[in-house]
Amino acid sequence: MSLSANNGSWRTAYEVFVNTSGTWRTIKEVHVKHAGSWRKVFPDSADTGTNTYTSPGSYSMTVPPGIYSMTVSVYGAGGGGGSLWFCGDAHSGGGGGSGGYRVNQTLNVTPKNSVSITVGAGGAGGYYPGFCAGANNGASGGTTSVTSGGTTISATGGTRGTWGTPGSGGAGGSPNGVNGANGVFYSGTGGAGGANGTGYGNGGRGGSGSGASGANGRAVVSW
Repeated sequence: MSLSANNGSWRTAYEVFVNTSGTWRTIKEVHVKHAGSWRKVFPDSADTGTNTYTSPGSYSMTVPPGIYSMTVSVYGAGGGGGSLWFCGDAHSGGGGGSGGYRVNQTLNVTPKNSVSITVGAGGAGGYYPGFCAGANNGASGGTTSVTSGGTTISATGGTRGTWGTPGSGGAGGSPNGVNGANGVFYSGTGGAGGANGTGYGNGGRGGSGSGASGANGRAVVSW
């Protein structure tokens, strides 16, 4: 059941106000008594839900009627691993840092306004061009954020892993990110990517050839 207002035509009510002693106040719930039972009609129970965003990019959603706060979780993207350096001596690349994360954060919103969501892309792994042909660093992961009005909840991506003798692991994103491991001299395995324990935004492993890409970020918005 939804609440509508008639001002010449019926329209969905996004906010409800009452005037008490000359002062307008926001009403966050409206109940009606029907057949002897009280039922909530605003906000409508159908206007609750969860949106999950896992593909890198920018998104926008409209706040449903009667919703004044949302619960937000954000996970930054992982950094890519650095490549192998091999020219006589072999040195594997460092792992990318994991993205940072924040979970179950409260974001104040206004009905009918827009909420902006950005999902960070995982950093590409560094390309290994071949014996004595050079080496490449990975790319850092992107930041994931959710914004309403002037308030943003965000988690930064992990820093890239680098090549070197051996390569260095990248720093984890903020907050709660985990650093990637350094590469190893004459090892068949590159440095491990940082893993933040959530399963999202992990860093890419450093290369015993090309480095692995970091995982994409993630945003979850519930109301």
